[in-house]
This record gives sequence, C-alpha cells and structure tokens, in this order.
Amino acid sequence: MKGKIPVTIITGFLGAGKTTLINNLIKKHPDKKFAIIENEFGEIGLDGSFIIGADENIFELSNGCICCSLNTDFYELINKLQTGGYDFNHLLIETTGIADPTSIVNAFLSDYEIIERFTIDAVICLADAVNIEDLIDSEPEARKQLTIADIILLNKIDSVRKGYCDGLMSRIQDFNLLATIYPTSQADISLLEILDTHQYSGRKIEQSVSTFKNLAFLGNNNLKHEIKSIGISIPGDLDFERFRFWFETILFFAKYRPYRVKGILSFKDVPEKCILHAIKDNYVFDRGDLWQASEERYCKLVFIGRNLDNLEIEENIYKLRAE
Repeated sequence: MKGKIPVTIITGFLGAGKTTLINNLIKKHPDKKFAIIENEFGEIGLDGSFIIGADENIFELSNGCICCSLNTDFYELINKLQTGGYDFNHLLIETTGIADPTSIVNAFLSDYEIIERFTIDAVICLADAVNIEDLIDSEPEARKQLTIADIILLNKIDSVRKGYCDGLMSRIQDFNLLATIYPTSQADISLLEILDTHQYSGRKIEQSVSTFKNLAFLGNNNLKHEIKSIGISIPGDLDFERFRFWFETILFFAKYRPYRVKGILSFKDVPEKCILHAIKDNYVFDRGDLWQASEERYCKLVFIGRNLDNLEIEENIYKLRAE
C-alpha cells in the first residue's frame, strides 16, 4: 500500500442508517478496495457473504472488500490491518450507535504509527430525521456525534414533512456551523460526493473557516443543551508561545472546553498562514498559503462546544496579540 490510506468514520445514533450507508458506498465505488470495521458481527447487514476467514476477526467479502469487528482492541485491529498483507485503499469505520466517536478520531491524530499510515478524510454522521430532535435534547452522545461531524446526512426525510426537515437542518446547524448537511432517504448518496473530501487537510480547514462572515455574532445562546458554535475574528498577529499556552489551557482545564476548533492564525514573524484543527484534547498546526504583502493579516477561529462565551474568548485572544 503506497501513501497514506484515507479513513472515513461513520457515526450516528442507533437505527440512523449507518450500515445502509456503508452498503451504498460500496455499490457507488466499485473501484475502491475497502477495509470495513463494523460494530458487531451479530448486527452486521453488509451485502455479500463471508468467503474467507483470515482469522477470528477479519474476513474477506465476496466483492473483494475485507471486514472486521470492533469487538476487539482497536489498536490491535489497526495493527493487523497494517501488517497482515491486506489489500485495501480506503478504511471505513462504523462506530457504535451509543458511542462518542472522539476516541477513535483522536487515535488517528495522536498515535504516531497510525498517523504514518492513515489520514482521516471525514467524519460522517447519520441523523434520523424522525428521532434526532428528541435525541438532541435527551442523549449527550447524539449531540457529540453531530458536533464532531464534517458531513451530516439527515436521513429518512421521506418520513417527515418538508417544513419539519428544514427546521431540523437549521437546528443542527446552530451548534455545528462547520458541517455540511445533506437530506437523504435510505442513506442514498448516489448524487453526493462524500468520500475523498479531505476534510482534515489544512487547505479544506482554511477554506471552511475563511468563508464565515461576522464571526463574533454567530451562535445560539439559548440552546438548552448548551452546545453551540461561535466564531472569533481579530486583526493582526498573535504571539505563538502565548497562544499555545492559552489554547492548551482551555483544551484541558477551562470550564468551556471545546469539542472542536478550526482556525486560520497569523503569528508574528511567520510568513505563512497557520491552520489550526483541534478535536477535544488533541490539536495540530498546519502551514497554509503565504500571507500576501497586500493582504491584511488576521486570525479567525470557530469553536464548537459547551458553555462557550464568545466575548470572554475574544477578550482572551486579544490579550495574546504580538507587540
């Protein structure tokens, strides 16, 4: 296997249509050789029968894909896929319906051996249009699944009236402004491109953050679950070391620890834009395009999390400006 293998993480609450989506992805992309990590074989619903048992956890499917179960240690399973001589060029991971997917995402951001071989392409969340409104209010895991997603498929829209679906999309967007939302029925993605979207690349993050306007006014302060998106925009350069210390403090200790942060940052004496991407306790910096001589330097950040106070965060960032 040459180059890093893209990873698509598929999450969503129980019954949202995750396995149906995987089947549809396999049908849409016959040219890809997928490795698929499923929740439990007892609940498996993939098309095709198992024809070769490589070991007790990994099987080859009749369409040439391989499939394995998450009911073993995750790192052991990833190591088997890496070292077992399996031929695949895209990894699909379906998380359990009642799980916070953050731990799996972080494995691909923090483990050196995994980073060397894999790169996250996107986190896709299936949301059941019939039940998601109730789940948002009652299930913390459902909220986290939505907040961590890059792409949200609002599924089963054929089971709700159109006006209701429009309201759901608006409510979901309230606390995840960074996600792209597509309405679907039966997880039909035949007209959508949701693979190889490079959501975790520096260029994609820069593009998504730079499109926001009037960032300081984004966010809904009246959500009873207290999860929302806010944006901060300030002119000029920041001091890198002071910013890093402050940012690590809010990730680990602050009352408003964010679930996710994306940003375009300008640091003093650094000629390139710095692209920031954070998931819970892990964060990475990437170098973006050069700041042009005629371009006014600025910093823009989008936070998703609980108890976010945009005025307090903005005030703190202003104190980190370079002198």
